[in-house]
Amino acid sequence: MMRVQLKDTLALHTNLSSDQKYIVFEIGSAPSGDTYYRIENDANRLVPYDSSLFNVVSDKLNGDWTILDKPNHSSARLPTEIAYMTFWEEFYNDEPKALRAFTQAKARLYLEELEDTEIKDILESNNEEAIYFVLNTLIRTRCDTFTNETIQFAKKRLEENRYPEGNILLATFQYLSLFQEEHINEFFVYYLTNIELGNDELTEIVSNYFAS
Repeated sequence: MMRVQLKDTLALHTNLSSDQKYIVFEIGSAPSGDTYYRIENDANRLVPYDSSLFNVVSDKLNGDWTILDKPNHSSARLPTEIAYMTFWEEFYNDEPKALRAFTQAKARLYLEELEDTEIKDILESNNEEAIYFVLNTLIRTRCDTFTNETIQFAKKRLEENRYPEGNILLATFQYLSLFQEEHINEFFVYYLTNIELGNDELTEIVSNYFAS
């Protein structure tokens, strides 16, 4: 997988940050010979950018990337999951097949490239979309490395009485319930003794955890 970072420059680039390392989801070559990187910018939009704007900070492309030759004499290299000609058109039109394929590709690239400290930083950040994505990736892979950070995140949400805000807290409970560990037991006991902070979906997960 490939990651790039914006070059030090006085020019301002909308929705790009100089301290951010961006995952590349497509490397494209135009007929003119120009190269672009399609990345997810700070507004969570998948956008192609001129490669000259970036320095490559990690280049781990492997056999899971496929080259597509396009009819207009351009080409693109993409992860296998999304390497078909109509992918981006379907993705931007919110076609379910394309959205699922992108989620699979993104989850794999995250786990291949992101260091533990970077995943911890996401879980401790205020970027709810990134947190939710990481949690669901950890659920799918049953990776137990980040249970402590997840507990701290869940406690903060419970204490702030912010559990009605969608599925993010539900995902933390689903993730933690995958592992029988003492500190998870203690957290779920904490939850049950402060039941006024919870809701029926969370309580069901905890009940099933202790019943298993």
